[in-house]
Amino acid sequence: MEWMAGAAAVFVLLLILAGITPVSVTLHVLYQKKQQDITVKITMWHVFYKTIHLPMIALEEETGSIVMKEETKSTPGKSEEKDIKETPEEMKSQMESFRLWLSHVNELRPLLFSFLNKWKIKKLCWKSRFGTGDAAWTGFLSGSCWTVKHMAVGLLSAVCRLKCTPEVEISPDFQNQRFEAEFLCMVTVRLGHAIITGIRVLKHLKGNVFALWQKAKAETRREEAS
Repeated sequence: MEWMAGAAAVFVLLLILAGITPVSVTLHVLYQKKQQDITVKITMWHVFYKTIHLPMIALEEETGSIVMKEETKSTPGKSEEKDIKETPEEMKSQMESFRLWLSHVNELRPLLFSFLNKWKIKKLCWKSRFGTGDAAWTGFLSGSCWTVKHMAVGLLSAVCRLKCTPEVEISPDFQNQRFEAEFLCMVTVRLGHAIITGIRVLKHLKGNVFALWQKAKAETRREEAS
């Protein structure tokens, strides 16, 4: 009986530890003329981390496929590199499956909004520099971009908990044609909130996950056959 009590104590301790574990997710997107970088870093306790870096994203003109190089690093020092190629057919199939899932789990929005409300945005930076070569058109687009960015920041602050002052910049270039953008966002959430939300989602679906997956596959095959 003592080993059962010890096992139960360890299990409870692990649950408490998982519940209070902070998880930080940092998304950094950089787009310049000769550089397109996407980096996602996931950190736990500021010690354990996993970084996914996409330093190269290109379009294959012959097939219309998106070609990416993925570099992955994690805490033990393990590094891995691989090439990823997504054809238009694969992307269409994935989007259709995602759309089908969204249509079936639309009623889960209250759960998702409740979960997002637990997210704390610790850093938000969104900078853009562009020019069309026409001063009037560039000025019009600059005003439109300010509107879009302020609406996006307002939506994030309404859904999540904003714990920083957003850095939003737009630098119009009235003389040249160019486009550069940088987006950096860091959010933190307790692992326990993610676990509880996952359990509530599974309970809400009541075992229909496999049925939805089968229906998504059937829809995909039907689209491919047509």
